[in-house]
Amino acid sequence: MKTMKHYAMLLLLVCSINTVFAQKNTKVDEQAIRDARNASNASIAKQDIAGVAKYWMNDYVEISSDGSLISGRQAVISDWEKMYKTDPKISFERQTQQISFNASGNLALEKGILKYPSYHYEGLYTAIWRKVDGVWLTQMENFVSL
Repeated sequence: MKTMKHYAMLLLLVCSINTVFAQKNTKVDEQAIRDARNASNASIAKQDIAGVAKYWMNDYVEISSDGSLISGRQAVISDWEKMYKTDPKISFERQTQQISFNASGNLALEKGILKYPSYHYEGLYTAIWRKVDGVWLTQMENFVSL
């Protein structure tokens, strides 16, 4: 039941973001998010979980391709530690295709392609970024493998 509430809240958040997003001159913010994504991908390539997690909010939520939901930065860190122990060869990266911002410029929706070269498949992802004290942090990511 708690998981269903999380799904419902996330769905509501994503839908509301899509309806209120406005195009505005946000080149600096978009570049900051792209830079954070590139740094996160570089950390993933080195299996540096701390390097990835520094871009996550404390209440970060990850919805994996299998539909599982993990809530909380520390819980996701623990899950990634297990992932790398279970599958030390795993590699993946997120390739940003589009970033949209809300009217106030403090919330962004990133959409892109998720590539798993170690398994020769890819999928899609979305990420919600929130600007906190001038720094862009990821609040939620959703991955769908195809």
